[in-house]
Amino acid sequence: MAEYFKDIGLVVLGFVLGTVATYLDRRRRCRAHWAALSAEIGICERLARTYNTDGIAAPLYRLPVSAFAASFPALLADGAVRPNEVEDLAWFSGWVQDINRGLDNADGAAHSGQAEQLNREVSRLQLKCRELLEGHGGNESALARVRRIVQRHVA
Repeated sequence: MAEYFKDIGLVVLGFVLGTVATYLDRRRRCRAHWAALSAEIGICERLARTYNTDGIAAPLYRLPVSAFAASFPALLADGAVRPNEVEDLAWFSGWVQDINRGLDNADGAAHSGQAEQLNREVSRLQLKCRELLEGHGGNESALARVRRIVQRHVA
């Protein structure tokens, strides 16, 4: 009888050890993805602030999107993003892509000598950057919402 319990104990121990390794690997992977998103969000914030303060209509830089392209889908697939967080993260990512599209449009207008089009793009970009950073109509900014989400997962 003791041999029977010893065998069951070893099976349970093997199962626990196998599960723990998988759990720790998933946790490490998710933390790395959240850290990548956190870094990218910080860079987006700095570049959006720079755009609104430097006065360069068509800068060479674009806001980074690589972590959102790689880490966000991986976190979704891993089930590491809560359903109520998905919309805020997707909204931020879309907003950044809108700003990049505007930067591309401003660059095209600047290179083709279309001053009126360039002025419209600059005004729209400044508004988009301001809304990304500060919010709109009394709503909390997309930046503040995603920062809170990421900090909750990184901490």
